[in-house]
Amino acid sequence: MSLPRRILLWDIDGTLVHNDHAGLIAMNRTFRAMFEFGEEQDPLDGIDFAGASDRWIVRRVAQSLGIDWDGARDAAFIDRYEGILREVLHEREGRVLPGVEAVLEALAQEDVAQGLGTGNFRRSAFVKLDHYRLGGHFVDGGFGDDSADRPGLLAVGLERMRMHADASADCVVVGDTVHDISAGHAIGARVVAVSTGFNDRERLREAGPEVLLDDLADTELALAALLG
Repeated sequence: MSLPRRILLWDIDGTLVHNDHAGLIAMNRTFRAMFEFGEEQDPLDGIDFAGASDRWIVRRVAQSLGIDWDGARDAAFIDRYEGILREVLHEREGRVLPGVEAVLEALAQEDVAQGLGTGNFRRSAFVKLDHYRLGGHFVDGGFGDDSADRPGLLAVGLERMRMHADASADCVVVGDTVHDISAGHAIGARVVAVSTGFNDRERLREAGPEVLLDDLADTELALAALLG
């Protein structure tokens, strides 16, 4: 049986789902729990994290708070954050974005290997996806644990996904921010952008994706963009 000749690397937040700020709320709660901040404190307040990796976010917050941070802190944070995120997702009114389920199901019948290219930590990425019953579509990818910057984590994700695809497989990155677009181009991928997330359509257009869609609601149009 031949291996897929195309690799798809999907962003999560703003591309596949809107989680109603669950990640932001859970990170704030995790910092408060670990460092005994008061309930009135939001450690992430003022941090521009659109398109940023979880690793970059927590280290930027720690720096702003004067907290020494290292790999052990990362591990402790992820352990605490995973459980808190599960709780917060059940509290919030998040949703799968239009057309996503139909497109993912259709792609399961196509000659593609579906992976993730997300700033989420690996464990929290699958907490989110499993909450929305989407996790089974993705075999691996690049995550916020792998690199603080998006080109780095996408490069790791592409390398991992090559284990599930033909050696000559090309890559398509799917995302909703200018960071997804620039990082996708940095690893030599074709980029399909959707204006369902953190950046508006005009800003995305200026960043130069190969395809720009309003959303994935039109399954036929979306498949043509992803497979074309």
